[in-house]
Amino acid sequence: MKSLSMSRVGSVASAQGRLTSEASKSALNELRDLGLTTYEAQAYLALIRNQDVSATQLCTEASIPDSKIYFALEELHKKGLVVVSEGVPKHYRALAPKEALGKLKSMMTQHYENRVDRLNKLAILLEPLYTQKERDDVELAYVVKGFENVLTRSVELLKTANREVIVFIPELSIYDRLELHLTNLLKRGVKVRLAIPQKILKKIDRARFTEVRETTPNCESCWITLVDGRTVISSSEWDTQRCHAILTQDSVIVHMSREYFESPRCCLSS
Repeated sequence: MKSLSMSRVGSVASAQGRLTSEASKSALNELRDLGLTTYEAQAYLALIRNQDVSATQLCTEASIPDSKIYFALEELHKKGLVVVSEGVPKHYRALAPKEALGKLKSMMTQHYENRVDRLNKLAILLEPLYTQKERDDVELAYVVKGFENVLTRSVELLKTANREVIVFIPELSIYDRLELHLTNLLKRGVKVRLAIPQKILKKIDRARFTEVRETTPNCESCWITLVDGRTVISSSEWDTQRCHAILTQDSVIVHMSREYFESPRCCLSS
Protein backbone atom coordinates (compact mmCIF):
# COMPACT_ATOMS: atom_id res chain seq x y z
CA MET A 1 0.00 0.00 0.00
CA LYS A 2 2.84 2.34 0.94
CA SER A 3 4.63 1.47 -2.29
CA LEU A 4 1.51 2.33 -4.28
CA SER A 5 1.21 5.73 -2.56
CA MET A 6 4.86 6.55 -3.31
CA SER A 7 4.28 5.58 -6.94
CA ARG A 8 1.36 7.98 -7.18
CA VAL A 9 3.43 10.78 -5.64
CA GLY A 10 6.16 10.11 -8.16
CA SER A 11 3.70 10.23 -11.02
CA VAL A 12 2.27 13.56 -9.84
CA ALA A 13 5.75 15.03 -9.45
CA SER A 14 6.71 13.82 -12.92
CA ALA A 15 3.57 15.35 -14.42
CA GLN A 16 4.22 18.67 -12.65
CA GLY A 17 7.77 18.62 -13.97
CA ARG A 18 6.55 18.14 -17.52
CA LEU A 19 4.05 20.98 -17.11
CA THR A 20 6.78 23.27 -15.73
CA SER A 21 9.07 22.38 -18.61
CA GLU A 22 6.35 23.00 -21.18
CA ALA A 23 5.46 26.33 -19.55
CA SER A 24 9.12 27.36 -19.63
CA LYS A 25 9.45 26.48 -23.31
CA SER A 26 6.27 28.38 -24.11
CA ALA A 27 7.42 31.41 -22.10
CA LEU A 28 10.84 31.28 -23.79
CA ASN A 29 9.24 31.37 -27.26
CA GLU A 30 6.92 34.23 -26.27
CA LEU A 31 9.78 36.30 -24.87
CA ARG A 32 11.76 35.80 -28.07
CA ASP A 33 8.75 36.82 -30.14
CA LEU A 34 8.55 39.99 -28.03
CA GLY A 35 12.10 40.98 -28.94
CA LEU A 36 14.39 39.30 -26.41
CA THR A 37 17.29 37.21 -27.64
CA THR A 38 17.40 33.53 -26.71
CA TYR A 39 20.08 34.14 -24.06
CA GLU A 40 18.16 37.10 -22.61
CA ALA A 41 14.97 35.04 -22.38
CA GLN A 42 16.81 32.09 -20.82
CA ALA A 43 18.51 34.34 -18.26
CA TYR A 44 15.26 36.08 -17.28
CA LEU A 45 13.42 32.77 -16.82
CA ALA A 46 16.31 31.42 -14.75
CA LEU A 47 16.25 34.52 -12.56
CA ILE A 48 12.53 34.06 -11.93
CA ARG A 49 13.30 30.61 -10.53
CA ASN A 50 16.49 31.66 -8.71
CA GLN A 51 16.37 35.16 -7.28
CA ASP A 52 19.50 37.05 -6.24
CA VAL A 53 22.21 35.03 -7.93
CA SER A 54 25.54 35.83 -9.55
CA ALA A 55 26.30 35.60 -13.24
CA THR A 56 28.40 32.47 -12.64
CA GLN A 57 25.53 30.74 -10.88
CA LEU A 58 23.19 31.81 -13.65
CA CYS A 59 25.44 30.27 -16.31
CA THR A 60 24.96 26.88 -14.71
CA GLU A 61 21.25 27.29 -14.10
CA ALA A 62 20.38 28.63 -17.56
CA SER A 63 23.06 26.78 -19.58
CA ILE A 64 24.35 30.04 -21.02
CA PRO A 65 28.05 30.31 -22.04
CA ASP A 66 30.29 32.53 -19.90
CA SER A 67 30.99 34.73 -22.94
CA LYS A 68 27.28 35.50 -23.40
CA ILE A 69 25.85 35.83 -19.90
CA TYR A 70 27.13 39.33 -19.05
CA PHE A 71 25.88 40.86 -22.29
CA ALA A 72 22.48 39.18 -21.82
CA LEU A 73 22.21 40.50 -18.24
CA GLU A 74 23.28 44.00 -19.31
CA GLU A 75 20.57 44.07 -21.98
CA LEU A 76 17.96 42.82 -19.51
CA HIS A 77 19.02 45.58 -17.12
CA LYS A 78 18.70 48.20 -19.88
CA LYS A 79 15.21 46.94 -20.64
CA GLY A 80 14.32 47.24 -16.96
CA LEU A 81 13.63 43.54 -16.48
CA VAL A 82 16.26 42.84 -13.83
CA VAL A 83 17.77 44.64 -10.84
CA VAL A 84 21.51 44.61 -10.21
CA SER A 85 22.96 44.53 -6.69
CA GLU A 86 26.47 45.99 -6.69
CA GLY A 87 29.16 43.94 -5.04
CA VAL A 88 31.82 41.38 -5.77
CA PRO A 89 30.41 39.53 -7.50
CA LYS A 90 27.32 41.39 -8.66
CA HIS A 91 24.00 39.72 -7.98
CA TYR A 92 20.93 39.84 -10.16
CA ARG A 93 17.23 39.71 -9.38
CA ALA A 94 14.31 39.48 -11.80
CA LEU A 95 11.45 41.93 -11.53
CA ALA A 96 8.06 40.37 -10.94
CA PRO A 97 6.62 39.26 -14.30
CA LYS A 98 3.72 41.74 -14.23
CA GLU A 99 6.03 44.70 -13.58
CA ALA A 100 8.71 43.50 -15.99
CA LEU A 101 6.31 42.87 -18.85
CA GLY A 102 4.66 46.22 -18.19
CA LYS A 103 8.02 47.89 -18.79
CA LEU A 104 8.55 45.79 -21.90
CA LYS A 105 5.12 46.84 -23.15
CA SER A 106 5.94 50.53 -22.63
CA MET A 107 9.22 50.12 -24.48
CA MET A 108 7.55 48.33 -27.39
CA THR A 109 4.80 50.96 -27.55
CA GLN A 110 7.38 53.75 -27.70
CA HIS A 111 9.34 51.86 -30.35
CA TYR A 112 6.16 51.38 -32.39
CA GLU A 113 5.20 55.06 -32.12
CA ASN A 114 8.70 56.11 -33.20
CA ARG A 115 8.52 53.87 -36.26
CA VAL A 116 5.05 55.16 -37.16
CA ASP A 117 6.39 58.72 -36.88
CA ARG A 118 9.30 57.82 -39.16
CA LEU A 119 6.87 56.28 -41.66
CA ASN A 120 4.77 59.45 -41.70
CA LYS A 121 7.86 61.59 -42.29
CA LEU A 122 9.02 59.24 -45.04
CA ALA A 123 5.62 59.46 -46.72
CA ILE A 124 5.90 63.27 -46.76
CA LEU A 125 9.42 62.98 -48.18
CA LEU A 126 8.49 60.52 -50.92
CA GLU A 127 5.17 62.02 -52.01
CA PRO A 128 6.70 64.86 -54.08
CA LEU A 129 8.89 62.32 -55.91
CA TYR A 130 5.85 60.20 -56.74
CA THR A 131 3.88 63.26 -57.80
CA GLN A 132 6.67 64.49 -60.03
CA LYS A 133 7.24 61.09 -61.64
CA GLU A 134 3.75 59.67 -61.95
CA ARG A 135 1.41 62.66 -61.94
CA ASP A 136 2.87 65.43 -64.07
CA ASP A 137 -0.63 66.88 -64.53
CA VAL A 138 -0.76 67.87 -60.84
CA GLU A 139 1.40 70.65 -59.39
CA LEU A 140 2.27 70.71 -55.71
CA ALA A 141 1.21 73.65 -53.55
CA TYR A 142 2.51 74.23 -50.04
CA VAL A 143 0.59 76.06 -47.33
CA VAL A 144 2.55 78.48 -45.16
CA LYS A 145 0.86 79.59 -41.93
CA GLY A 146 1.52 82.68 -39.84
CA PHE A 147 2.58 86.20 -40.85
CA GLU A 148 6.25 85.83 -39.91
CA ASN A 149 6.49 82.47 -41.71
CA VAL A 150 4.91 83.94 -44.84
CA LEU A 151 7.31 86.88 -44.71
CA THR A 152 10.30 84.58 -44.23
CA ARG A 153 9.34 82.37 -47.17
CA SER A 154 8.74 85.46 -49.33
CA VAL A 155 12.25 86.72 -48.54
CA GLU A 156 13.74 83.29 -49.23
CA LEU A 157 11.95 83.23 -52.57
CA LEU A 158 13.17 86.72 -53.49
CA LYS A 159 16.76 85.67 -52.87
CA THR A 160 16.45 82.99 -55.57
CA ALA A 161 15.52 85.51 -58.28
CA ASN A 162 17.74 85.80 -61.35
CA ARG A 163 15.73 87.87 -63.83
CA GLU A 164 12.56 89.49 -62.52
CA VAL A 165 10.30 89.78 -59.50
CA ILE A 166 6.77 91.11 -59.28
CA VAL A 167 5.67 91.98 -55.75
CA PHE A 168 2.24 93.12 -54.57
CA ILE A 169 2.76 94.94 -51.25
CA PRO A 170 -0.42 95.87 -49.34
CA GLU A 171 1.08 97.65 -46.34
CA LEU A 172 3.98 100.03 -45.63
CA SER A 173 5.24 97.85 -42.75
CA ILE A 174 5.65 94.94 -45.17
CA TYR A 175 7.47 97.18 -47.64
CA ASP A 176 9.84 98.28 -44.87
CA ARG A 177 10.64 94.60 -44.09
CA LEU A 178 11.26 93.81 -47.78
CA GLU A 179 13.03 97.00 -48.89
CA LEU A 180 16.59 95.84 -48.20
CA HIS A 181 16.04 92.59 -50.09
CA LEU A 182 14.49 94.42 -53.04
CA THR A 183 17.48 96.79 -53.09
CA ASN A 184 19.87 93.84 -53.17
CA LEU A 185 17.99 92.42 -56.15
CA LEU A 186 18.36 95.70 -58.03
CA LYS A 187 22.10 95.67 -57.32
CA ARG A 188 22.28 92.19 -58.86
CA GLY A 189 20.56 93.43 -62.00
CA VAL A 190 17.20 91.78 -61.27
CA LYS A 191 14.17 93.71 -62.51
CA VAL A 192 11.91 94.66 -59.60
CA ARG A 193 8.28 95.48 -60.38
CA LEU A 194 5.98 96.57 -57.57
CA ALA A 195 2.22 96.91 -57.16
CA ILE A 196 1.33 99.18 -54.23
CA PRO A 197 -1.86 100.88 -52.89
CA GLN A 198 -2.18 104.64 -53.28
CA LYS A 199 -2.04 105.18 -49.50
CA ILE A 200 1.65 104.21 -49.39
CA LEU A 201 2.68 105.03 -52.96
CA LYS A 202 3.88 108.52 -52.04
CA LYS A 203 6.02 107.21 -49.18
CA ILE A 204 8.45 105.26 -51.36
CA ASP A 205 11.04 106.24 -53.94
CA ARG A 206 9.40 104.94 -57.12
CA ALA A 207 12.38 105.87 -59.30
CA ARG A 208 14.54 103.22 -57.70
CA PHE A 209 12.51 100.37 -59.15
CA THR A 210 12.07 98.95 -62.64
CA GLU A 211 8.33 99.62 -62.55
CA VAL A 212 5.78 100.65 -59.92
CA ARG A 213 2.03 100.37 -60.41
CA GLU A 214 -0.84 101.49 -58.22
CA THR A 215 -3.21 98.76 -57.15
CA THR A 216 -6.93 99.36 -57.53
CA PRO A 217 -9.33 98.86 -54.59
CA ASN A 218 -10.00 95.35 -55.95
CA CYS A 219 -6.41 94.28 -55.39
CA GLU A 220 -4.95 96.65 -52.82
CA SER A 221 -5.04 93.97 -50.11
CA CYS A 222 -3.09 91.47 -52.24
CA TRP A 223 0.28 90.24 -50.98
CA ILE A 224 1.87 88.31 -53.82
CA THR A 225 5.47 87.58 -54.74
CA LEU A 226 6.20 86.20 -58.21
CA VAL A 227 9.81 85.23 -59.02
CA ASP A 228 11.24 84.66 -62.51
CA GLY A 229 7.76 83.89 -63.87
CA ARG A 230 8.03 80.47 -62.26
CA THR A 231 7.28 80.47 -58.53
CA VAL A 232 4.64 82.41 -56.62
CA ILE A 233 3.66 82.86 -52.99
CA SER A 234 0.23 84.39 -52.50
CA SER A 235 -1.03 85.37 -49.05
CA SER A 236 -4.58 85.63 -47.74
CA GLU A 237 -5.81 87.34 -44.58
CA TRP A 238 -2.29 88.61 -43.96
CA ASP A 239 -3.54 91.18 -41.42
CA THR A 240 -5.30 88.60 -39.20
CA GLN A 241 -4.29 85.69 -36.98
CA ARG A 242 -5.43 83.39 -39.79
CA CYS A 243 -2.68 84.66 -42.11
CA HIS A 244 -1.59 81.97 -44.54
CA ALA A 245 -0.12 81.67 -48.02
CA ILE A 246 0.13 79.26 -50.94
CA LEU A 247 3.59 78.58 -52.34
CA THR A 248 3.54 76.89 -55.74
CA GLN A 249 4.95 76.62 -59.25
CA ASP A 250 1.57 75.79 -60.74
CA SER A 251 1.54 77.41 -64.19
CA VAL A 252 -2.09 78.53 -63.92
CA ILE A 253 -1.57 80.37 -60.62
CA VAL A 254 1.71 81.85 -61.88
CA HIS A 255 -0.06 83.11 -65.03
CA MET A 256 -2.94 84.56 -63.00
CA SER A 257 -0.51 86.43 -60.72
CA ARG A 258 1.19 88.07 -63.69
CA GLU A 259 -2.20 88.90 -65.22
CA TYR A 260 -3.14 90.73 -62.02
CA PHE A 261 -0.10 92.97 -62.45
CA GLU A 262 -0.79 93.65 -66.13
CA SER A 263 -4.57 94.05 -65.89
CA PRO A 264 -5.95 97.61 -65.42
CA ARG A 265 -8.63 96.09 -63.22
CA CYS A 266 -5.93 95.38 -60.63
CA CYS A 267 -3.03 97.69 -61.38
CA LEU A 268 -2.83 101.18 -62.91
CA SER A 269 0.24 102.19 -64.86
CA SER A 270 1.96 105.37 -63.63
